[in-house]
Amino acid sequence: MHDSATSANRPVRIIQITDCHLGADSEYRLAGVRPYYSFMEVLQRIGAAGEPVDRIMVTGDIAAQGVAPAYQLFCHRMAGTGLPYSWLPGNHDVFERMCAHSLLPPFEPVVAVGRWRLLCLNTAVPEAVGGYLDGDQLAAVGTTLEALEDHPVALFMHHPPTAIGCRWLDRQQVANGEELAAILRRHPQVRAVFTGHVHQEGFAEFAGIPLYTTPSTCFQFAAGSDDFAIATEPPAYRWIDLHSDGSHATGIVAIADTAERVDTHISGY
Repeated sequence: MHDSATSANRPVRIIQITDCHLGADSEYRLAGVRPYYSFMEVLQRIGAAGEPVDRIMVTGDIAAQGVAPAYQLFCHRMAGTGLPYSWLPGNHDVFERMCAHSLLPPFEPVVAVGRWRLLCLNTAVPEAVGGYLDGDQLAAVGTTLEALEDHPVALFMHHPPTAIGCRWLDRQQVANGEELAAILRRHPQVRAVFTGHVHQEGFAEFAGIPLYTTPSTCFQFAAGSDDFAIATEPPAYRWIDLHSDGSHATGIVAIADTAERVDTHISGY
């Protein structure tokens, strides 16, 4: 478990980035966008904000096709920020390849920042688009939360564990999310859940806990759509302030002046 010290007179500042979909080289295109360049725009905006950042949480789909060169591009850009970061896999990633990559930091199920503990869950299933939490991981969540009863906790995962009002994406949620919900209902110290995968900003309640979905660093899906649909919203990231009293605040920063232009006419990828 990694511990990050913070000043007692300010909240812990977390940045969540998700669904970078980087290719094997910087010119790789997806839905008309060069994901590497939009990812750089996001990192530049984070740096330009001039605010202290305690940790970046990267919630999956770093790579578009799980290839090693994509993770190398990602690591070089992240190293340039000088900021500590933690990651978890998405359905487009290859978890074993990420764990073996010499430049990626080790996967950490629990990250300590100030009084808070951040739990990183692996919802990715090899060769599948949708999410699932196996029995061993669910048991570990319960055991970990019992040990962390004196700390406020935030969960980070790739797939949402509940519906977000987008019919085609809701078929890809964590298939056994209710099993996770049953565990969380026994642990009131869990204060928030943050996910990726759906390429859009969203809010829901899950087991009585606020759940936030976060836009991609490349392109977004159309909110409320029944079938696959690309939106015109720009790349974005989420900031999260975690206060020592267990409360939190969060919001989205969009890169409105992005140089990348999405193709909204594609029917899939």
